[in-house]
Amino acid sequence: MFKLMKSVVATTVLVVACGYGSTATAQQSPASYPSKPVKIVIPLGPGNSLEIATRLVAEKLSSALGQPFVIEAQPGAAGQIGTERVARSPADGYTLLAANDGIITMLPNLQKHVPFDPVRDFSPIAQMVGIPYVLIAHPSVPAKTAPELVRLAKTQPGKLEFSSGGTGSAQQLAMELFMSLTDTRFLHVPYKGAPQAAMDVVSGQIPVAMAGVPIVASLIKQGRLRALGLASDKRLPLLADTPTLAEQGIPLNFTAWGGLFAPAGTPVEIIRRLNRETLVALNSADVQAKMAEFGLEIYGNSPEQFSDVVKADLVRIAGLIKRAGIAPQ
Repeated sequence: MFKLMKSVVATTVLVVACGYGSTATAQQSPASYPSKPVKIVIPLGPGNSLEIATRLVAEKLSSALGQPFVIEAQPGAAGQIGTERVARSPADGYTLLAANDGIITMLPNLQKHVPFDPVRDFSPIAQMVGIPYVLIAHPSVPAKTAPELVRLAKTQPGKLEFSSGGTGSAQQLAMELFMSLTDTRFLHVPYKGAPQAAMDVVSGQIPVAMAGVPIVASLIKQGRLRALGLASDKRLPLLADTPTLAEQGIPLNFTAWGGLFAPAGTPVEIIRRLNRETLVALNSADVQAKMAEFGLEIYGNSPEQFSDVVKADLVRIAGLIKRAGIAPQ
């Protein structure tokens, strides 16, 4: 279990370019929203798949709503620190959360105690994107397909390492499910973020990992990583030569998602306006083209539909974890 630090946590501030508007008045109504810059907290390290999607949407929100949408990366404790910060922020629409299902639905199922309730503490705004996962290996690993990796792992159970973005992360869960389906055992090496976990596979420090396609697609194309199989229901145009794991006899379909949230109690008029502009952004041709370049799948739904997704995924992930024999920590 992670212990949350009570001291102030330094944040990496990434400002989406946009001119600052007028100073906000002391009392603001939903009709005047936004009248000052809006923060979007990403509780993950810089360079992750969620940041890519959020930055594209934030640029559109800034233009449409006339105020800067400022992205703040606040990693720590597998996403718990930044997420708790938003949960405890004023419900006025000026501090938002960009989070993935690893934080919202997986972490509460993998950790016995988290400092937020994913249903009680947040108002869903919109589910933005799907993030396909791929099984990767360093080119020195003597396995060119997923079945070959399975055979290799069975010759040395518990010795081959895999990296993840941290204990309770989506990368860990994806690999745990892979191990459950293939009756293999790898040694988990948690990192402080998914990009760092992937880069140590690139360097050869770690032999294999599950990773979000947006983080590793270019490295695969450069030959610095080997793609052993996509954990999706179909091949991706971005990695057209990479077969799915299902094609190789391993029925693992693991696509993460990323979405926007506000603190619970945020006025419904603000939630609906943010939802409407987020969907406009996702439907714009330039954003769709950029998302495709990174291998991101565009979603987009209503706050009510997104709320249903969160609740259903909490139950579904709990079932997956139980069937995989993963004990919450």
